[in-house]
Amino acid sequence: MNDVVEVVDRLGRAFLSRDVADALACFVPDDDITYVGSEAGECATGRDAVRELLAGLFARPAAYTWQATSVTVHNVPGGAFVIAEADGREHTDDGKVEPFPYRITGLLSRRGSGAWLWRAVQGSEPT
Repeated sequence: MNDVVEVVDRLGRAFLSRDVADALACFVPDDDITYVGSEAGECATGRDAVRELLAGLFARPAAYTWQATSVTVHNVPGGAFVIAEADGREHTDDGKVEPFPYRITGLLSRRGSGAWLWRAVQGSEPT
C-alpha cells in the first residue's frame, strides 16, 4: 500500500513544482491517459491533451499540491482503483499557503517493473 500512497503523493509534488514532464512521468507512457481536475473544463484525454491542460494549470498564479491521509485500494487485473483522501495546499506566488480538503481517485496500472503509474486520475475538492 505504501507504493500506492507514494504514487498519489508523487503527482502532488509534480503539481507543486509545476513540472509538466514530472507530472506526465506519473502516467503510463502510452496515449491512453486521462486527467480530470476539480474545476469545470479541466478534463483531458490523450497525452498531448493532458500535457496542454497541465501546462495551463501550471501557468496559474498559484501552485497546488496534496499529501494522502488515507487510501483505499481496490485491486483489478493489472492495476488498482484508488480513492485517496488528502490534505491539499494552494501556494500562491506571493507566499501564502491555503489548506483545503482534496480527494484523488483513479486507475493505476502496474508496470512490468512493479511500478504503479496513473492511467486515469481525477482530483476533487469535497465540500
